[in-house]
Amino acid sequence: MRTTTDIRFFVDAHPAQVMDALTAIESLPEWSPSYRDVRIASRDAQRMPRRVFVKAELLGSSDLQVLEYEWTDSRSSWTVTDSTRGVRGGGWFEISDGIEGTDVWYHTELYLPIPVPGFLLKRTVRKANEVVVDCFIDFAERFPESESYQSI
Repeated sequence: MRTTTDIRFFVDAHPAQVMDALTAIESLPEWSPSYRDVRIASRDAQRMPRRVFVKAELLGSSDLQVLEYEWTDSRSSWTVTDSTRGVRGGGWFEISDGIEGTDVWYHTELYLPIPVPGFLLKRTVRKANEVVVDCFIDFAERFPESESYQSI
């Protein structure tokens, strides 16, 4: 069954800080309860995570996945390229400068080959994504800002 989620939210932090929080892929389990283990397999020319191995928890069982990331100045997107349970899809975070912080658009589209009634699956995935958003807001707002050196 295919599920799609779109959530727009606000983070009380500078867009660069929010993007830094997104690029800290190793910290994904801190703000996304669906992930237990994250390992970066490769990086692109700008040293951004490109291929990532994750252990995901889906509806009470584990799934080993390979995620392929793409990065721009305002977007972090990923695609599930391999999954032990046949999960397909991906998603993205798109950030933009807000009035006093950062506006974020979170989108996921997943195909889960699980024999569960559609309304139950969609409600469960939607609630899980709302938890991800709440945890990400907290994580991004307290994420250490990029180091800046000042002359004395």
